[in-house]
Amino acid sequence: MGGRRRAAREAVSGASIAGLSACAAAHLDCYTQQDSMYAFYSYDRMGSPDVISPTDCLAPVLLNVRMSYAHVLPLFHSAGPGANLLSCMRQVLETDSEQLIDFIELDLHDPDGPWQVVDRAISTSGAVKHLKAVAVTKMLHRKRPSFVPIFDREIYRFYFGYYPMRGSYAAEPRSLWPVLQADLRLNRSWLTELIRGRETPDGRELSLLRAADIVVWMHMVTGCGRAVATNDSPELTTL
Repeated sequence: MGGRRRAAREAVSGASIAGLSACAAAHLDCYTQQDSMYAFYSYDRMGSPDVISPTDCLAPVLLNVRMSYAHVLPLFHSAGPGANLLSCMRQVLETDSEQLIDFIELDLHDPDGPWQVVDRAISTSGAVKHLKAVAVTKMLHRKRPSFVPIFDREIYRFYFGYYPMRGSYAAEPRSLWPVLQADLRLNRSWLTELIRGRETPDGRELSLLRAADIVVWMHMVTGCGRAVATNDSPELTTL
């Protein structure tokens, strides 16, 4: 398996959202239609920005995470792994209390930087049954949509050519973040134009992180054939 995964990583080492510029607007338009089958008008409502409630913790269900109330209850116990995870997630909100931190500009390797608080929340999920990087980032992204990207298996597959292991909470998320960040930095200009004038259902500006997540995810799940090779992504082909 390790050899196959290394080979797949090499095969799509140039994968970039740049190659989706021809289909990005269509994907975003489709996903954000109010009467569509997608979760934009349900998931993309922040609610109280500085509170993680039990209802907030169930929000990943709207993005296809298989979980139930039974997985949320331990987060609100007085002690234990679930309570520790909730405490770490609350620290993420406190770290970006003004909602000014931009994932694209962060130093992901600064041991004292704000990203370490996000990394700690994700890695703490390793001790919690059922709730790992996918669920944790989908909880946190609603509250800090420019700070915390979503760890999703389709986004991972776009960049690496294979799905992450189920229950990922350490190595695989950490391998995605610098790749995603570098790609969004390179493509920030046209992505900024793409989201200009677009709002969430509750009237906020749509974040670049969320837009990029939607574009890549839609491209992957719809089997879109409009990907093109670019100078920055010479090996990109239709996936």
